[in-house]
Amino acid sequence: MDISIGSRVRSFDFDSCRDLEGDSACFVEGVLKGTETVEGSLRYRILVERDIFGGVEEDGPLRHFVYPPVNGTLTFRGRLTSFVEVL
Repeated sequence: MDISIGSRVRSFDFDSCRDLEGDSACFVEGVLKGTETVEGSLRYRILVERDIFGGVEEDGPLRHFVYPPVNGTLTFRGRLTSFVEVL
């Protein structure tokens, strides 16, 4: 599914784990607000509405931004990123 501005998305912290529950669950959910270049690579700009780390949901106001690499970006290990998905 295409990821476009305004899409509700989930971005995983780690490529090796896509757990949604349990101690290994690490991801954010929010709204894609655009893209921008950060540290020389194109990144999604996601306004976070939900933050899960180690299976625990963060409390309090979140409304901050995260900047994961755009899907298809080559990593330093030679793999293509695919951390972000449409909800």
